[in-house]
Amino acid sequence: MASGPPRISLKHLFCAFSKARVPAKGVEHERITSALLKELRTSLAPHKDKVLQSIYFGGGTPSLAQPRNIAQIIEAANSLVPLASDAEITLESNPTSAEVGKMRDFKQAGVTRYSIGIQTLDDRTLARMGRLHTGAEGLAAVDRARALFPGKVSFDMIFGFEGQTLDQWQKELETVLKHADNHISVYQLTVEPGTPLFRDRNAQRVVLPSGDLSAQMYESAVEMCTAKGFRHYEVSNYAVPGSESMHNMGYWQGRQWVGIGPSAHSRFIDPSSNQRISSVRLPDIQRWAQHCEKFGHGTAKSTVISDEDAKQEAVVFGLRMLDGITDRRFAGVSGGQSLKDYLHMDRVQQYVDDGYLLWNSADA
Repeated sequence: MASGPPRISLKHLFCAFSKARVPAKGVEHERITSALLKELRTSLAPHKDKVLQSIYFGGGTPSLAQPRNIAQIIEAANSLVPLASDAEITLESNPTSAEVGKMRDFKQAGVTRYSIGIQTLDDRTLARMGRLHTGAEGLAAVDRARALFPGKVSFDMIFGFEGQTLDQWQKELETVLKHADNHISVYQLTVEPGTPLFRDRNAQRVVLPSGDLSAQMYESAVEMCTAKGFRHYEVSNYAVPGSESMHNMGYWQGRQWVGIGPSAHSRFIDPSSNQRISSVRLPDIQRWAQHCEKFGHGTAKSTVISDEDAKQEAVVFGLRMLDGITDRRFAGVSGGQSLKDYLHMDRVQQYVDDGYLLWNSADA
């Protein structure tokens, strides 16, 4: 299950996620929580025979929520669909002093894993991004989280900012790796349409690192993280073996999930029709809340995923992971069809010969 109320303090320079300005009167914590609970009950009701393996509070800045509201959502979810004994419950947070100060309360609310958006250690870049923390505060937040959630702390880093050099990136990585726990996410800056960064780049007000330099930065991250004992288990993710993100692995392995909150996406099998369903919630927080209050959910669109689309998604997402995709997992969406029968094997062999793919007949 994923939850993502869009509580972002400022509109970020690069962020294309659902965003909402905090009203002058403050965040409507109780109203938003009430709407989330209504949508949760409506969405989980058809899946009472399942077990929740993970809950992820993300997609914005959920750490701006009150810990008691996070506890309410966890308790409600568990009452509707039981949580597994080893369920992973992650909360995303920015390393501002206000959010760090609530870390212990979030743990008492039921959060078991903490993910921190450091992004960069360069204070000037953070300020241009609209971030409210400094690089030093980011590292301090990781250290505090490690004390409260040992072995269950992740943080995000981004490379490819304007003016960033390979040497600067390597020094940043060297520093953050000294503070790392068991999981790191490393992303290349993506220029999303509709963001200020997109407009600035197109107007040549911003010049980002070249493709070759960005590739060098990526390769440096792979080498440096691997040298510190992290396994590069997914394109952008590194973990000490056994500490991979259970929730994100669910996306890449094609498991079912239900998303609640503005702009949240879902992928699940409808028990009544046995069809694969893709749905998305309304992006505007006020309209979403009104629909939850009136209809019990804020769904904007729901579509049936065709068998062909399901197979394509299984292959594409499977190839994001170091372990790839097995015949057994593919059979779960293909009706028993093997990868060898589905894929164009002449192309597969060409990619194998060129060194881009690994094909293991025993696992396939």
